[in-house]
Amino acid sequence: MPDDATTTGPREETAAALQAVHTRFGFETAPQTGTGWHPFAELTDGRVARWAAEMTAEGRAPAEVGASLASGLTGPVVRPLAVGFVLLARIPVVTTPTVAVRRRGRVTDRAALTGALALLPDDPAAGRPGTVVVEDLRGELASRLTALAAPLLDEIHRATRYGLRNLWGGLGDVLSSHSLWAARHRGDDPPALHAVFDTVQDVWDLVTARTGIPVDRPVPFPVAGPARRSLGQVRGTCCLHYRIPGRTAADGSPRYCTSCPLISTDERRTRMRHLVEPTATTSRTAHLGMPSL
Repeated sequence: MPDDATTTGPREETAAALQAVHTRFGFETAPQTGTGWHPFAELTDGRVARWAAEMTAEGRAPAEVGASLASGLTGPVVRPLAVGFVLLARIPVVTTPTVAVRRRGRVTDRAALTGALALLPDDPAAGRPGTVVVEDLRGELASRLTALAAPLLDEIHRATRYGLRNLWGGLGDVLSSHSLWAARHRGDDPPALHAVFDTVQDVWDLVTARTGIPVDRPVPFPVAGPARRSLGQVRGTCCLHYRIPGRTAADGSPRYCTSCPLISTDERRTRMRHLVEPTATTSRTAHLGMPSL
């Protein structure tokens, strides 16, 4: 059960604001110790190796297991970081002692982020208890995300032999896709969307400088409609979700993501119509209950 939080501060206000944007972007602000919650500091104590062995025993390929564990365990943390960075210029300070994730079966759906809130000097909440004022939010995001993810991705690599380049590449793709989603949600025009995309690549330059692991970067993908233009992306690293049992189309064919590098440009353009035509229903994430990325 969560600890009883009786006060509302900038962290709680930020979590509520992100939750209002979409439930998948919110996070718990009090420590969680109930069933299914796993502190990030304890994920490398044998749990990841055990989960990987269980998933492999189900007949899943090691590469898909590695990609699935990485995206699942980091996703609930990266989503509020990306959306908070773009929409609020605020990010939770994530460290292994202050992060936990909730895993239900094979799905990790929520994070508890109980550290301080990093924000810029001109933020109205600057100086309030529970905040850390930083001059460079890009550098803060890069350093915190790298330090948090490195032990986990190393452990997943050891357990599955899935390549570190692919693990880090997948993380960068997710950070970029959710940042773009936030900018589209805000109503940014194409030049502003490109600026957000470039800013996130600047963040990833800093991540790469820390890890020393170059990755295949996502590529911006412009989309045009009768009256609107927008921007999506093509992932640099396939997430391999199309290999997960049950993730197939009605005809039994693989269900590729809209941003998957394996699909054709024409198919991607058709499936990204929802970005410029509100009535289109081609979102790759509709079947997952997720916002369109």
